Amino acid sequence: MWQLVKIYSVVLLLVFSFVLTGCNDVKELQNSNYATAIGVDYKDGKYESYIQMVNLDQVATTEGGGRGEPQMLVSKAVANTFEEAFFEVYKTAQERIIWAHVTSIVLSETAINEGFQHIYDALTRYYEFRLTPWVFGTNDSIEEVLSITGFFAKTSLDTIMHNPIRSYEQSSMIRPIKLQRLAREMFEPSQTTYVPSITIDHTQWDKNREDEPKLMINGAFFIQNQHYKGFFNLDELKGLRWTIPDTQRASLVVPDEINTEFVLILKDPTAKISSEVEGNSPSFVIHIKAKGYFTNRMNNHNLLLGKIIEDSKEKLKDEIKQLYQLGIEKNVDFLNLEHELYRKHSTVWKQLKEDGKIIINEDSLNNVTVDLTLKHTGAVLNKTLDIKNIE
Repeated sequence: MWQLVKIYSVVLLLVFSFVLTGCNDVKELQNSNYATAIGVDYKDGKYESYIQMVNLDQVATTEGGGRGEPQMLVSKAVANTFEEAFFEVYKTAQERIIWAHVTSIVLSETAINEGFQHIYDALTRYYEFRLTPWVFGTNDSIEEVLSITGFFAKTSLDTIMHNPIRSYEQSSMIRPIKLQRLAREMFEPSQTTYVPSITIDHTQWDKNREDEPKLMINGAFFIQNQHYKGFFNLDELKGLRWTIPDTQRASLVVPDEINTEFVLILKDPTAKISSEVEGNSPSFVIHIKAKGYFTNRMNNHNLLLGKIIEDSKEKLKDEIKQLYQLGIEKNVDFLNLEHELYRKHSTVWKQLKEDGKIIINEDSLNNVTVDLTLKHTGAVLNKTLDIKNIE
């Protein structure tokens, strides 16, 4: 009997311990602030750090409950170093700040130019911080970017800044990048990586006949061998989407947006780069394989299917070659040809490499080939293109 009493007492102590611990955990959760995004700017030799916090009660609304206006806070602190700027924020933090929920980092162009390595090192030294946030650059006010809301009274968590993949699946132009991938590519010898540029568009959407600003991708900031290479807009980077493995769905306007003959949607294109070396002169061939369908064809331009495919191939090749030529002019290896040389012909790469200079020149790209298949018309996805009617 006494043994049973002792066992019962121990069980009660354990239960009370768990209950009390659970209460403390709940209290800790309620009395904490959750950072959701970090912004970094560099002006006049000082770092400006921005912290975005979202009212998570609005994110987890109960069924039948209204949302109301989104509540987001954005802080700003200035200091000589990035770490000091972070500690300035703690001075006005009313409760503990939790960093484990940060899903986006926004950098100004000047911060990228100053060197992302220092920011990366500071962030990853803190145990709460994860390597999974999306990374963006901007030339806009970081404070304004962090304050933009989603549609229908949704917070910033429902924008491309925190969840870019859904939009990218529909229109793949500039691939999103997470912190861990950016670090891996940035420190990889001779690999060119890039950070999507985010900006605020004031013209696309209206809300009750008033401007409704929304975030959009307008280009990218490029980095190679930890050297900042510059910003390039979407129009300049059209050829990039055909050469990266992340592209899922992209449109091809032939011959161009002004004199449109037809529009294709290409899905899951793949690029293969092969390299050869004669003496100390590397040369490259890029082979693109893609499949797609029509979304639009002008009524008064009844082109033959063979003509359509050939024109499409030429348009795709032109976009890649124009990007390659831009890279020669701006000293940017957009197509990562140099990285291919490093991987396949490392001895030659070491002989040719100069710090900050790209190895490739106007004669390095030997050829671009395209294998294009049109499967269906687009109106009904399983409807095969009727070659006889077109030809």
